[in-house]
Amino acid sequence: MSTPAQAPPRGTAQKRRSPWVIAYFLIGLVCVLVAVSTAAYATRVDDLIPIVLTGVPGLALTLRAPMYGVSFGPTGLKYSGLLRARSYSWSEVEKVERATVPGTLFSSELPELALAGGRSDQLPLLAGYGRGSKVNKRVETLVADLERARAAARAGA
Repeated sequence: MSTPAQAPPRGTAQKRRSPWVIAYFLIGLVCVLVAVSTAAYATRVDDLIPIVLTGVPGLALTLRAPMYGVSFGPTGLKYSGLLRARSYSWSEVEKVERATVPGTLFSSELPELALAGGRSDQLPLLAGYGRGSKVNKRVETLVADLERARAAARAGA
């Protein structure tokens, strides 16, 4: 018998990750293995090109993929993307909303932070994809959780 999921106690930090993180990690691992196997049999300088072209991005994906996601709690949130991380306190975030980015085949829904001063910051690593006007439930839940944490922090301040 399963019990319904309960919200974590107030004041605890939560971390949410994209379901694609494991794919990013595995692709990076394959690239690193290709670079290592190429380097093992390299006899010419020309062999360095595929080693660099597969090894550097593969290493970046393999090392960064476990850190991808967003951590949020009573003090604010930290977004860790492919090449950099960004942190915001809840006082900087006016609201959290769901943005839709149209595409040729699929549309993308992602969390967007409306920041003080009229700026905004989209969190593309946490995007959900689909066709038509169907709402991505994972992104909708994440946006609702972020907005609840922001509202609770503002109410407690």
